Amino acid sequence: MILRIRAAVLFFALLATLTAHVRGAEVGAIVMHGKWGSPERNVDALAVTLERAGFAVSVPEMPWSGRRLYDRPVETAIANTDAEVARMRNAGVKHVFVIGHSLGAAFALHYATRSILSGIVAIAPGHRPESPGFAKLLANEVAKAKELVASGKGDEPLWFNDPNTGGRRKPLRASATIFLSYFDAAGPMNMARNVASIKPDIPVLWLVPTREEQPARDFVIKLSKALPPNAGTRFAEPEADHLSAPNAASGIIVEWIQGIVAKGPTPSGEDKR
Repeated sequence: MILRIRAAVLFFALLATLTAHVRGAEVGAIVMHGKWGSPERNVDALAVTLERAGFAVSVPEMPWSGRRLYDRPVETAIANTDAEVARMRNAGVKHVFVIGHSLGAAFALHYATRSILSGIVAIAPGHRPESPGFAKLLANEVAKAKELVASGKGDEPLWFNDPNTGGRRKPLRASATIFLSYFDAAGPMNMARNVASIKPDIPVLWLVPTREEQPARDFVIKLSKALPPNAGTRFAEPEADHLSAPNAASGIIVEWIQGIVAKGPTPSGEDKR
């Protein structure tokens, strides 16, 4: 309970700190860090670059951060993001972009299936519960979690070994319901399904770092071809590895956002990838 309260305080304190950057800006960027990350890790220099470009910037601490470790389900992350988008728009921001790294990119892709945005940026997209390797690693835990939910014990915690890039694993514990919201291939984080279901009027900047590990690199390059056609959608390969990709791609991201805003709404049906 103490950890959850602390996480909530950190989230709202960060939003309060960033509020000053919203007033007067017409372009807003909500930046989602990756798995076990934080607003201060891997996306910090990107946030500074976006602010220097004149954008309103928010870098919330998400439920998958290293401090929170899945303390809330995907549905809560959606509600929090909805609130932040609304806050920006109420402050006069006309163009809102969601930028995600790794698991943050996976969440941004899901968010773009249900929300109205000026665009999203997917940096080194990671966390694919539908992939065979990922599903095999957590098959027993997913089955156990489904049993708990079916028996009315969705709040009961279970242990699982969370996979991350570089072959890293971390033993964690979350409620069965929360666990399934992130790790069930039939749940909201199925990346392949989300990519195909993005609203066609939302352009996507899809970034795959040149030194992304295999087989993830080939998979996400192939997956980008399933994006709905849109004149503003772009594919780029920043010179970086998985963790350094957000900061390495900051110039590409700023240029792309400025181009989208300058051109106005991007019609579907034409793809300039």
